Amino acid sequence: ASRRTDSVPWHLLRTSPIALHMLQCFLPQLPEICSSPYEAVLFKAAFAVAFYGAFCNSEFLAASRANTSSRAFAHGEVSVCKNILRISLRRSKTDQHGRGTHVILNAAPAGQPCPVRLVKQFMAISPPLEGRFFIHSGGSCLSRYQFASILKICIERQGLQASTFGIHSFRIGAATYASAQGLNAQQVMALGRWRSSVYKSYVH
Repeated sequence: ASRRTDSVPWHLLRTSPIALHMLQCFLPQLPEICSSPYEAVLFKAAFAVAFYGAFCNSEFLAASRANTSSRAFAHGEVSVCKNILRISLRRSKTDQHGRGTHVILNAAPAGQPCPVRLVKQFMAISPPLEGRFFIHSGGSCLSRYQFASILKICIERQGLQASTFGIHSFRIGAATYASAQGLNAQQVMALGRWRSSVYKSYVH
């Protein structure tokens, strides 16, 4: 059987995108939603990276809090130099052979959530532990379930139907936003590390 390396999830067309204005509404709510100031900083950084980096959930989230062997990027694979955030991916859904790639995120314009600033804030308080980058104060991994649960609360607070959104909504939103900003096909594909025209299914 052939191996599908960049397949479209069956539910993709029924998943709504997270738009930039939604992200801007979510972030100020997190201190009220999260259980501690640390958690609010953690989720702010994770939300911003998910959107601006167009990440698949497995690239930045662990399957469970104890899953330290996941392919989500680790502490040593994230660096900030001036206004540039560099994230190294050892393997991803669109890189099944493990060639690896680098995701470069620049500082956002004034008035927008900035992934560089938010990651720097998280790095300043994150425990200096080996393993996944997005971790709780006790060292356990930020899981997909936890990320989705906090996202659901944010969406419901906006009066939207949470069942039409999911973690993948950030990746869809990133592609949609990039296309709306005038990026061409090759640039959108590079943003999400897509290797075929399947990227078009992510542009709503």
